[in-house]
Amino acid sequence: MKSSIFIFGCFLAILTFGCSKGSKQPAENNSSLFGKWILVEALVDPGDGSGKWTAVKPNYFYLQLNTDSSAESNCYTGLDGVERFSVVNDSVINLIFANSQTIKFGYHMDNSSLTITGGCIEACGSKFERGRR
Repeated sequence: MKSSIFIFGCFLAILTFGCSKGSKQPAENNSSLFGKWILVEALVDPGDGSGKWTAVKPNYFYLQLNTDSSAESNCYTGLDGVERFSVVNDSVINLIFANSQTIKFGYHMDNSSLTITGGCIEACGSKFERGRR
């Protein structure tokens, strides 16, 4: 009888302490934001609604979003100078720039692509594809 109680007690201890919750992971939607993104298209509108998405070549420009909320970019599309970011929800991201200015952008992810829009008076945006890490 004592051995049955001991075995049952060990089993309860393993269940209680062995199945602890892991460290909090970023939300699945946000975790896929992390990494290097290569600029492939840009949208610039002169203010009359005639803007079109245009391919960017060569694929030199990038946006890097790191798990520690740091960021960097060499994009000429209004993202250059970004140093940090925070995800507001599944469609809004705040980018914090070197001059401490925070700008709210819309974003959309689809498979291995990321589109960031906003930050301009007229329509503007940047489309990225996942780059090599």
